[in-house]
Amino acid sequence: MITRAIINARIIDGTGAAPIEDATLIIEGERISAVGPSDDVAAPNDAQIIDASGTTVLPGLIDAHMHVGWGFGPIRRLQECLRRGTTTVADVTGGPGAVKLREAIEQDVVRGCARYHVGCVVGCTFGHLHREDDRVAGVDADGPWEVRRGVRQMVQAGADFIKTASSGGFQWATERVDQRNYTQEELDALTDEAHAWHRRVASHAHTQPGIGMAIRAGVDMITHGSYIDDEGLRDLSASGLWLVPTLYITSERSFTRATLPAHISERMRDAHRPHREGVARAIELGIPIAVGTDGGPGDAQFELQELVACGMTPMQAIEAGTRVAAEALGIEALTGTLEAGKRADLQIVRGDPLSDIAILEDASAIAMVLRDGRAPLAEMAIQ
Repeated sequence: MITRAIINARIIDGTGAAPIEDATLIIEGERISAVGPSDDVAAPNDAQIIDASGTTVLPGLIDAHMHVGWGFGPIRRLQECLRRGTTTVADVTGGPGAVKLREAIEQDVVRGCARYHVGCVVGCTFGHLHREDDRVAGVDADGPWEVRRGVRQMVQAGADFIKTASSGGFQWATERVDQRNYTQEELDALTDEAHAWHRRVASHAHTQPGIGMAIRAGVDMITHGSYIDDEGLRDLSASGLWLVPTLYITSERSFTRATLPAHISERMRDAHRPHREGVARAIELGIPIAVGTDGGPGDAQFELQELVACGMTPMQAIEAGTRVAAEALGIEALTGTLEAGKRADLQIVRGDPLSDIAILEDASAIAMVLRDGRAPLAEMAIQ
C-alpha cells in the first residue's frame, strides 16, 4: 500500500470549516488517514511527498445530475470530468447498461474515469422520460403496482438510484413544462418502493403541480425547479429535501447553442430569470442545494459560479458541489469531504477559489487530481 503526504497545503475540506493554512494530508492507499495543520500531522518517513506550496487542496467536485451518453462517449466524458476536477458523476439516465461501465471502472478495467453513480429511469407512458428508442435507460410503467415492479427491475439491474419525472420539460416538442406526469398515487408508490430497497429518488420537476407532488411523495431530490413558486419553496424548506437546480441548462451559455432545436432554446431562455430568482430565494431560506448540471465535463465548475451569482458565498458553493451533493446522493460516508476515513478524491488548484470561484473552471489552474488516492492520468502533476 502506497502512502502519500500532501504538505505545505492550504486545505478547504468541504465541511464548511475555515481553510486550514499550512496543512498536511496523509493518504494511505485509497483513503485519507489524517488531515490537519502541519504542526499536528506529520508525514510518515516512507511517504511519497507532494509539495502543494502555493496551491489550494479541496475535494473533487460531484455532479449530481448528468446524462453521460452511450457507446464510447461515456468513457471519454468521465475521463474528461476527472481531468477537470469532477471526481464523481451521477448519470441520471444511465440505465442498466451503464452498470457494466460502473463495474469496469470500480475494477480498474476502465481507467482514468470519475467515480460513476448510475441512475435508472422509471417513467410514465408518453411522459418526459418515456423511451424514444433502443437506448433504454429504464422502463415505462403506469399504475402503482406496475411502477413498483419497474423500481424492483431497476434495482435488480443494479441502479444506484431511481430517476423519475413529475412534470414536463424542455426537451420534447409534444410536451409542456407545466404538464403533470405521474399521479400522486404513482409517485407515492415509486418513492415508497425505492426507499424500501434503500435507493434514493430524483424527480425531474420544473413547475407545479409536479414540484408539490414530488415533495409530498417524499422523493429525495427535486431536480431543476426552474419555475418553483412560493408554495414549492415553502414546502421544500419544510421537507428537508435537496434541490438540484441545474442552472447550467437555463444559462446563456446553454440556450444560445446553435445546435439546439428552437423550442428547446426558447423554453430555456424563458426560464432563465425565474430559475435564478427561485434559486436565490432557496438560498435565503437555507434549502439544501446540491450541484448538478444537466451538462458535461467542466460544467459543474460553471454551476458553482451560477450559484455564487444567485447569492451563495464561494465557500457555500464549494460545499454544494462536494459535501451537500454527496449527502443528496447518499454517498457522504464515501466521499465529498477531506476527512479521515474518506476516499481520497481531491483536486489541487493554483490560486484561491474563495477569492475567485472561476479558477476552478480554468483547466490550466489544476495542478493535480486524485481519485481513490491516485492520479489516474499520468500527465497530472504539479509543475
